[in-house]
Amino acid sequence: MCAEHADTHRRVLGLRVGERLLLALSFAGIEEVSFVGPGQRPNCARAKLRVVHADELASEQRYLLVASDAIFDRGLLKQTSLPADAPLRYLSGAELHAAVEDIDSLDNSLGAGEATSGQGFALRVTGKRTAKAAERALLLSLRKPIDGFVSTHLNRYVSLFCTRYLVKTGLPPNFFTFIFMMIGLGAAVFATQAEYAWSLVMAGLLFQAQSILDGCDGEMARLTYQFSRRGQWLDSIGDDLTNYSVCFGLAIGQARVLDQPILYWLGGGVLALQVVTSLILYRRMLLLGTGDLLAIPDMVRTERPQGAMGVISDVISILLKRDTFIFLLALLIIAQQPALAFYCYGIGTLPMAIGVMLNDYRIARANRASHEPASA
Repeated sequence: MCAEHADTHRRVLGLRVGERLLLALSFAGIEEVSFVGPGQRPNCARAKLRVVHADELASEQRYLLVASDAIFDRGLLKQTSLPADAPLRYLSGAELHAAVEDIDSLDNSLGAGEATSGQGFALRVTGKRTAKAAERALLLSLRKPIDGFVSTHLNRYVSLFCTRYLVKTGLPPNFFTFIFMMIGLGAAVFATQAEYAWSLVMAGLLFQAQSILDGCDGEMARLTYQFSRRGQWLDSIGDDLTNYSVCFGLAIGQARVLDQPILYWLGGGVLALQVVTSLILYRRMLLLGTGDLLAIPDMVRTERPQGAMGVISDVISILLKRDTFIFLLALLIIAQQPALAFYCYGIGTLPMAIGVMLNDYRIARANRASHEPASA
């Protein structure tokens, strides 16, 4: 619904309103779109939509009517009914054909909507106030239910603040993935210079900064619909390069400062185990056709124990989450305890490696079983 007063060219978090609308429809699985009304026609070359004339719409079908200046949560399109005041609603083809005869009434039938949270929001962007409300809702929608304790209460606040401005630069998310990876590698370089207290402070700060900023590229990709397998792989590999290089850097620095050559061997052993673990994960991701670690099925985790053991299990799960683990390691490094940080990292690598190997074995066994012919 292209109302005469609708402004589809206003920018909200890196995209014009019209672009965001068409991309939202395209990524929600809609394949065809028809424009009615005298206002600006939104356009976006990246949206895979076929434009059809309103006269071609079958009367017996149900259609989604959306204001051209609307921004909304794509999750709404999975619902059978929509909020009464939302700037989108379902109409039959017959109702739509009748409504097109009176565009003003059709436009007035759509609500202004609201955006009080990042879930289920929908509103028309008609000025600065509604644009800011849409911006806030879009940013809130980037929070993930799988975020760990530190991500929920610290990292995500900072990353969303940064993403708000980074996304307006127009630069692709992969560019920032590379920049953030360089920050992580910088932390590893400082970790090797353990003779200086300030160097360890810089190592800890940069390590935590990379952990926080690591969320920005994914947030930017979701905001601008620039998802790619290349981006997934770059993000996964960048995380591993940062984590493993910082761990090895701690071992090198402490081997020299403490005059304990065995730390070179321990650091190398931990690094080798980490590389093997990553190669197992990368192989599985290649077989699945993805670059996202979260796409790998978890066939190791068991049901949560009851009582005190359940509480202990929850605490261990929080501590082993990447965001919390890195935060604690960064604090140890800043507190001038790099040797302890290395040993914690090394000890934490062993159960992770065992879990990855066991999970990969169970996935492979399940795949073989599913391909075995049924016995007669």
